[in-house]
Amino acid sequence: MELLEVINTDVLVIGGGGAGLCAAISSRKEGAEVLLISKSRPGRANNTAISDGSFSASTGERDTPEQHLTDTLVAGRWINRPEMVGTMTLGAQAQVKNLLSYGVPLQKKDNGKLRIVSLPGHSVARNVVTEKSFGTDFTFPLFNFAKDLGVNFIAGVFVVHLCRNEHSDIAGALVIDPARQGLILIQSKATVLATGGAGQIYSQTNNAPGTTGDGYALAFRSGVPLIDMEFVQYYPTFMLEPSLAKTMVIYEILVYRGGARLLNNRGENIALRHGLKDPSAMTRDALALAIAKEIKEGRGINGGVWMDLSTIPEDKIERFQKFIPRGLKRRKLFLVAPVAHFFMGGILVNERGETGIEGLYSAGEVNGGVHGANRLGGNALTEAWVYGDITGRLAAQYALCKKKFFSIENLQSKIKDLKSHTEGKRELSVEEVCSKLKCLMWKKAGIIRTHEELSGLVSDIEKLKEKLSETRASDYKELINKLETGNMLLVGKAVALSALLRKESRGAHYREDFPDEGGEQWVKNTCIKGNEGSEMCATINPKK
Repeated sequence: MELLEVINTDVLVIGGGGAGLCAAISSRKEGAEVLLISKSRPGRANNTAISDGSFSASTGERDTPEQHLTDTLVAGRWINRPEMVGTMTLGAQAQVKNLLSYGVPLQKKDNGKLRIVSLPGHSVARNVVTEKSFGTDFTFPLFNFAKDLGVNFIAGVFVVHLCRNEHSDIAGALVIDPARQGLILIQSKATVLATGGAGQIYSQTNNAPGTTGDGYALAFRSGVPLIDMEFVQYYPTFMLEPSLAKTMVIYEILVYRGGARLLNNRGENIALRHGLKDPSAMTRDALALAIAKEIKEGRGINGGVWMDLSTIPEDKIERFQKFIPRGLKRRKLFLVAPVAHFFMGGILVNERGETGIEGLYSAGEVNGGVHGANRLGGNALTEAWVYGDITGRLAAQYALCKKKFFSIENLQSKIKDLKSHTEGKRELSVEEVCSKLKCLMWKKAGIIRTHEELSGLVSDIEKLKEKLSETRASDYKELINKLETGNMLLVGKAVALSALLRKESRGAHYREDFPDEGGEQWVKNTCIKGNEGSEMCATINPKK
């Protein structure tokens, strides 16, 4: 297993989505040498790129950052960390200006002011949208701006390990480059994790293919705690049929603003059946749970429910055509179901994106703390812009104070560990382990959860870990698949243990055996602790 080269950089950014690109730009603007590495091409094939091209910011005349903060705390059922939410809502307006300066095309009205729209859970309209309502309206200009600014990029690589120097600071990463068939050591003075979430641990998800929880695993193995991992958001309306059109159907547009209905197999209005008559109550957690209950109780249709567009007034339907998949414009009925969409929990950081380990920062969905028990639509990208900008700037300032690179500790032992993955028995393929995990996560740690299924899931994951250890990787691509699946197993266990601890229902976490939201005693954060050489430990702690 060959070490191909050693690369030195002031700041290493891991992840090529919105948070990573903003961090890279911010670092470079401070004068640091910046290298951004990613599994896929930066600006493509990540959750920012496939988003609907909107984010929340208090730009309206009747809005304030304080009101945005309150709405976010209410939606998060008070599990959020207020200081982190405040950082996001206060910083959102500045990010609107930044994005415009980076070349992002935001929709404007005839008077030149930004066009803003309303989404469920927000007390006022505050969601800024791009011209085409595509996530690539953000990522393409951000990538081009970063490149023109002098940010360096390496795509198609996989981070194995966050390296420490002789002072135990994070000092870079060991990376597999499958195209070149070898390893790269990247020595950095500061590192920003911006790796996104872990939707791909579920069999039903609308996340980009590489969203496998790598950042959670890297942080955990480095001794950084994870918080609130039980809170996984499920987007309520992903299209099941026609199967060729599998895509997210934006219910916030078609149902909340357009007047479409969601119907069970009896033709009953699901929102009305579950007390969601007021459109503003149709937050993602509430609607996903309502649909999941309909399906579980036998009122679904082939694993989904109907979205009926026939009730959208004719004068509105033309406006909403772009939110209906191409080739299906004339259809009035679609089969939809919830899918895993976003992780509210993640790495424990402070309001500056600092992890508590010198030299390591974190930004975007990989972090916990901002969204609490449920995320408001539009807040994901706001978090990415604000915390990407902050961590990039702080990482650069930290790096530029360091006069030299310190030697990396235990590098050879880590390379030796990698070699051991090529020596298994191959009794079960990595793909089989991965597929079984996804199905188990959806069945036992999906929208509706119980103690029995969650505890069984923990046992199932331990057995799958044992099976994975017996597999053998014959080339670098297979090695990446094996390591990636190991990350997914780690994250799956963190979700299951956290969900077991929270004996109540709150936000996106629904326990069928504890169906009600608990009182003040449950306004706490679950915490997953451990490191590479220790067992995962789950606790639930009062908020600090």
